[in-house]
Amino acid sequence: MNFFRKYGASGNEHAICNILKNNPHPNIVKIYRITESYVDIELLKPIISKKDYDKETLISAALLAKKHLQSLGIMYIDWKPDNFGIDTDGNYKLFDFNASGVTTSNKKWLKHPPVYNWSYRQAVANGIKDPIEMDDFAFDINLTRENYVAVNNSSVPLF
Repeated sequence: MNFFRKYGASGNEHAICNILKNNPHPNIVKIYRITESYVDIELLKPIISKKDYDKETLISAALLAKKHLQSLGIMYIDWKPDNFGIDTDGNYKLFDFNASGVTTSNKKWLKHPPVYNWSYRQAVANGIKDPIEMDDFAFDINLTRENYVAVNNSSVPLF
């Protein structure tokens, strides 16, 4: 079995990998092993440039992954093509959960995403604070919206 071993995953990423290992999805990387020091995941061919993927197919896969993640209380936030890879069967799969957060059953942050993330800061700069709305907004500005004009987020507090 070929796999990728990620060292130094954050506490959020470990928690999310535990959730995903028990709740797999065809458009999310398979989680094989989780330890205190590393996470072993399915080896994917990374998407590096626009020529490496079909946008329509990627967005379809991303929508399915987002629906699954949100049903589990995981808000990905860092939606972008280079956080997807292609498995050996040609399926697009999401990976890299270091900018993600986890919500409680009443949709409040249980594990807050990192506030330094560009998409998170853009959402806050646009007045969005609800976790699901934030995740949907990040998806929209990074994957589906054409010509998004970034808001100056230098005044968004880091804490």
